Amino acid sequence: MSKILLICNYRPGVGGISGQVEILQRKLREEGHTADIFNTKASVLKRLSLIGRLKEMGRGYDVLHIHCCSDWGFLPAVVGITAGRRLSKRIVLTYHGGGGEQFFEKHTRLVRHYLTRTDQNIVLSGFLAKVFERFQLPYTVIPNIIELDPALFRQRETLKPNFICTRAHEPLYNIPCILHAFKEVQAKLPEASLTLVGEGSDHQRLVALVNEMGLRNVAFTGKVDNSEIYKQLDNADIYVSSPTVDNMPVSLLEAMNAGLLVISSSVGGVPYIIRNGSNGLLFRSDDSSELAMKMLWTIENQAISQTLIAQAHRAVNAYRWENIKDNIYAAYGTHS
Repeated sequence: MSKILLICNYRPGVGGISGQVEILQRKLREEGHTADIFNTKASVLKRLSLIGRLKEMGRGYDVLHIHCCSDWGFLPAVVGITAGRRLSKRIVLTYHGGGGEQFFEKHTRLVRHYLTRTDQNIVLSGFLAKVFERFQLPYTVIPNIIELDPALFRQRETLKPNFICTRAHEPLYNIPCILHAFKEVQAKLPEASLTLVGEGSDHQRLVALVNEMGLRNVAFTGKVDNSEIYKQLDNADIYVSSPTVDNMPVSLLEAMNAGLLVISSSVGGVPYIIRNGSNGLLFRSDDSSELAMKMLWTIENQAISQTLIAQAHRAVNAYRWENIKDNIYAAYGTHS
């Protein structure tokens, strides 16, 4: 059995990169491997000691699996690759996030210095694969993992105008676009509701915007632990997402798994998950009128919407651990 150390800016129960690391750790442990997490999230002062701490801890592991993204999210790559090279460990890196191209353009020398010193780079979709190709960086495509449980799926006999978004309240996720679209929807369907799950730097602005626009039936849940997300999804029928940049959001897969119809902006790696008119609906980024039109369309075209939901639920099987693990183990240079 192998010993794998997972390295990331880790926050328990929040989804995203941390959620993926939690799932991976759990799956590896279930198959008898040792899998632990080294958290690079620290104060400025403590960051100075991260490489030394990781060198000390990493001696007992076979593989260092780094999970990183852009900006300060690249810190795990700097720390993990530096320590891993000094320890002569196998280094695997998974690059998350939709802002990779801009980050690579701005910091090309930094990125190439580190991402050419791994044993294996993993990208989550064809979108980031093209970015890695452009910068002549080695990669293999292995998607995110989703845990499937038949109990999480609920068949909705009739879709009601109950909308939900579980994206963080940050400018990147462009929640105001959803609010403007919802205003158009509510003008035609007064009973429509919208649940906004999460928190972030944009939260107060969003609350103010709801009041300013006179929207009704908008619920802010605040922070919800990732283990409770499916309870929130179960109370809705249609999932909306409007980021300006994205890669391979697990939130969309969770909604598909729960039986919701997904409507998302067509950015980054999203079209590799959602095929417009086949297993969900896509709209032009920041086009609230097109989003509103598609939100209304789902209610007006119940039979077609049900077909999209059924095809989406079948599509998530590709992201099961059982269908991904052989590629993960190959990256580790080991076997299940």
